[in-house]
Amino acid sequence: QFILAVGEVLTLGRAPDCDVPLELRGVSGRHAELSLAVVPGGGGAAGGAAGSAESTVELHIRDCSTNGTGTSGASGDVWAPLRRGESQVLGATSQVLMPLNRKAKDGSAIVVIRVIADALPDAYDDRRRVGRWRYHAKLGEGALGIVYRASDVTGKLPQEVAVKVCKIQKTSRIGVRLRHAYILHRESQWSLQRLHNTKSKRFRAAPAVHFARYLEDHTGRWAPELGFEAERTVFEAADFGWERFRPTTPLPALPYVVMELVPGRTLHQCMGWGSEPGEDPPLSVEEKIALAVQLAEALEYLASFGLIHRDFRTTNLLLVGRGSAGRVRVIDLGHTIAAEPEQVKNRSAVVRCNWRETKAKHFDWAPAEVKAEIADKEAGVNFTFPIHAFDVFSFGVLLLQLDRGSLSQARALAQRAAAGEGGVGRALGLSEDFLCRMLRGGATRPSP
Repeated sequence: QFILAVGEVLTLGRAPDCDVPLELRGVSGRHAELSLAVVPGGGGAAGGAAGSAESTVELHIRDCSTNGTGTSGASGDVWAPLRRGESQVLGATSQVLMPLNRKAKDGSAIVVIRVIADALPDAYDDRRRVGRWRYHAKLGEGALGIVYRASDVTGKLPQEVAVKVCKIQKTSRIGVRLRHAYILHRESQWSLQRLHNTKSKRFRAAPAVHFARYLEDHTGRWAPELGFEAERTVFEAADFGWERFRPTTPLPALPYVVMELVPGRTLHQCMGWGSEPGEDPPLSVEEKIALAVQLAEALEYLASFGLIHRDFRTTNLLLVGRGSAGRVRVIDLGHTIAAEPEQVKNRSAVVRCNWRETKAKHFDWAPAEVKAEIADKEAGVNFTFPIHAFDVFSFGVLLLQLDRGSLSQARALAQRAAAGEGGVGRALGLSEDFLCRMLRGGATRPSP
């Protein structure tokens, strides 16, 4: 793994001082070079948003050999030749053949080159032997963060982990950057201070396992003189001036948190609602009921800490194993807030969510009471009591989705139930009456 900056060169060849040594006959001493080129205002192969006004970078390979270099995409089906100083832009995953032309008795090497990201926090560099994390692949991306699979070269964390990096645009205002970093910080602290804190009187090992555990917080020092609870009263205040705030200790360039790596697929993928095929064989009714029981336990545990997830849906639930060994894990606490009276109508940018829907974008898991702001700002709330009301509505929608196997059918039935209409039917063993109670007025929704 290498960190390559503009102006630097990474060498591949047979010479012992090459960054990537290839001890094969036919490979030249300095066979090829990798370098970065700045591309003003456009999307480069190495990353960046297409069409962005920001400058991006492209990864280039240049042939320095006497017998050529071949380049190909991830498939390696066709080799494009490079000879005598010619160069080419590489994609996110490329293969390089060295040498392109070889004698029968000479060997050749295929080097797979993958660009993980434009920038990653504390990445290990094999040349300089500095950094902590060896990044293996991108796992997923949300509105505020990008998650990577990584391993700790120091050995402090012996197992592979998930590193979630704050998603901050270079052109974002300082206030936006600070808000996003704080949300990531708070997200990790819900786990470290509450859900997985063995010193807490409310800690229970069995339901805590239903949540992915956060291991480290590298988002910066927010208010070192305050504890987490007192800190929240400062940063979650509606009138807090994010554009004026400057931490005593500057934030890291790339704030991030470290989580346990959960080796599973999202429930969304398992149901076949993503870009990949669903589970084969499909989840049985018995499996879905067993998962529903685990999810109810998770929500009950969350509510015991006075927390509301607010993003309880199939894309934030990971399934590990099948049959009787099947376990579901709740991930992403980015929207989670404390159910405190002063938070009900708090307009802080780190508390409120935008639930405005479009024809292509639906927030099926969000109850009607939090969408009222769209029509009337004065009526808008972040949640209603009891504590579990928001997440139990989300749970009811999820049960319909699993039972019917269709997002659109579940949406239509949830809307009927919320409107007090009949014909919703049962779902995974729950009666229509009980299911409708989950989906109607917040005050009457049953506890998990």
